Amino acid sequence: MNIPLTAHGMLAFALHAGLWLLAGASLGSLYFLSLRWTVRMVAGGRALPALALQVLRLALMAAALTTVVRSLGAMALLAATLGLLAARSAVLRREARP
Repeated sequence: MNIPLTAHGMLAFALHAGLWLLAGASLGSLYFLSLRWTVRMVAGGRALPALALQVLRLALMAAALTTVVRSLGAMALLAATLGLLAARSAVLRREARP
């Protein structure tokens, strides 16, 4: 995406980055919360459904990030990845509570 370096262009850039940050955070939240389900399945002795969920989760994440970078470029990928990492931190913090 080529955005001119004007005041309007910088605002558009910031809005696009913010939207992709939120999209990445949403995707990351779903990803890491489904990881909890996988761990519970493995702990409960249901390894095959857990493996299927793991493969599905990885495939969806790879497809989503590939789509972002192919259609919108590196800035959108970077913002989405930062959102994903923020969601990871939030989920880990929430799950670490007793």
